[in-house]
Amino acid sequence: MNRRSATVIITLMTLGIGLLVAAALIETDNGGDVTVDSNPAIVRLLPPRGDEVIHQATVGVVLSPGWSGELVQIGGTVIPLDQQQIQDALNSVLYRPGAGLALETLPPQDVCATARYWPVQSPDRTASIDWCFRVNG
Repeated sequence: MNRRSATVIITLMTLGIGLLVAAALIETDNGGDVTVDSNPAIVRLLPPRGDEVIHQATVGVVLSPGWSGELVQIGGTVIPLDQQQIQDALNSVLYRPGAGLALETLPPQDVCATARYWPVQSPDRTASIDWCFRVNG
């Protein structure tokens, strides 16, 4: 191999390594929620923390297999258990406002919700998660 080929190869390798390092250092805004990402029970909050939604948006949690739960309150209003959509097969607890329900619409403001969850095999070991989102008027 001649000197020119070696220089080209070394330059390309250095450039490639530099691009890999730069890609690793660039911050990405993946919208992750540390409270959810580090919680083995919670897969997703609906709507996600800080999201903007319409007044008829579904509110709830998607749980990991082996966990169960319920919504406690949305915007300070207690949500009766019989108005929640508890879907064991999908590990989710959801509430969609509607006529004749605890909330007919979500109020146009910052709204916070609370969900309680527990391991299916130990229902006495409950924990809760709070999150807030914005409802557009």
